[in-house]
Amino acid sequence: MNRSLVVAPSLGAGTGRPDQIRLTGKFVSGMQAYVDLWDGPVTVLIEPEEGDHSGNLDDVWIRPDELPFETVVARFDSDTARQTMVNAGVVLGGPDHRLNQAATVCARAGVPYVMVTEYSLKTRLQIVDADNLVFWRRWRRRQWEARQEAATVACVRLAAGIQCNGTPTFEAYRELNSNALLYFDSRVSTEMIPAAPGLEDRLLQFTEQRPLRLAFSGRLSRMKGADHLVKFALALRDIGIPFRLDIYGDGPLAQGMAEDIRSHGLQTQVFLGGVLDFAHELMPLMRREVDLFVCCHRQGDPSCTYLETLACGVPIAGYDNEALSGLLRLCPAGSVVAMDDGAALAAEVARLARSPQELLKMARAGLAFARQHTFEMEFRARIAQLKRLMSRRVSA
Repeated sequence: MNRSLVVAPSLGAGTGRPDQIRLTGKFVSGMQAYVDLWDGPVTVLIEPEEGDHSGNLDDVWIRPDELPFETVVARFDSDTARQTMVNAGVVLGGPDHRLNQAATVCARAGVPYVMVTEYSLKTRLQIVDADNLVFWRRWRRRQWEARQEAATVACVRLAAGIQCNGTPTFEAYRELNSNALLYFDSRVSTEMIPAAPGLEDRLLQFTEQRPLRLAFSGRLSRMKGADHLVKFALALRDIGIPFRLDIYGDGPLAQGMAEDIRSHGLQTQVFLGGVLDFAHELMPLMRREVDLFVCCHRQGDPSCTYLETLACGVPIAGYDNEALSGLLRLCPAGSVVAMDDGAALAAEVARLARSPQELLKMARAGLAFARQHTFEMEFRARIAQLKRLMSRRVSA
């Protein structure tokens, strides 16, 4: 029985240093989970990529022989990549246009191909619009995305199974494939989830001495709505709710945001906290100090931030992108307002500040949901699907 698992992620491997490749810390820890749970060899098939940085906040350079899995760095359309896939027991492919033919290649060889989906067409178009491109360039990218959706749908139909990260693609594609699995990506292990939200131990009456503690974490980019955070803070200040907003992360908007905070006199209310270590700094701080997470994501990418925030016992107030709205339909752990309406978001945050019991109820709901969707539980479900599909191939 061929028990080999090949994982082909959309992440590229940096090749700019001798004897090392660039991955991300999150990817390496995720692959370790595959290695731990898979009863056979695990190989990562990954495209080469130039440059010292991927744009992610947790880049790591590492020697391939130090990794717990084999790596094949090759273009997805190369003979090396095709041979790696057809020799596998099962292939798990990331959401990448360069893998459009992977389902066909695997089907012809009798190898089960399981496709990971993340961004719906609606979300991909929102990402294009968030880049604020000139008209003709935006039109061309939107046209490309529409054509890519046709290729994605064809791949979903042909794949042995699909793993949908978040509700948007699950709802879009579940009828196209009889083996559709919904999962939620996060880095939260069971032991990281507290027994009760920290809000239970805090006085939920907000004054100048005990302001409402708000937080945002993630890449400081337009795609993540970071350009709306200062506008939101100004609107909340005008309402008169005492608050403190801590913004954790880095990105292309960081310098401009710092200047806006100074120019609007928000230095005592809005703080840029930089990049924190997830497990040892950000998670404990969120559990201990944050009352409410502010999410200005202007598109529906299935951000791991959502589950990670709920696992801290912190509710979310944000824009009604399809990923957050879909999550909150399953778990009433937050509240959404119309997209791009920072004033409405400030008003909703103020309402929640005046409704402490509702805030606490949301926090408890989020914790309960997070306990059902830990890193370990989601990975076991994904591994179980892969093994089930591989066994069908063997028994056929």
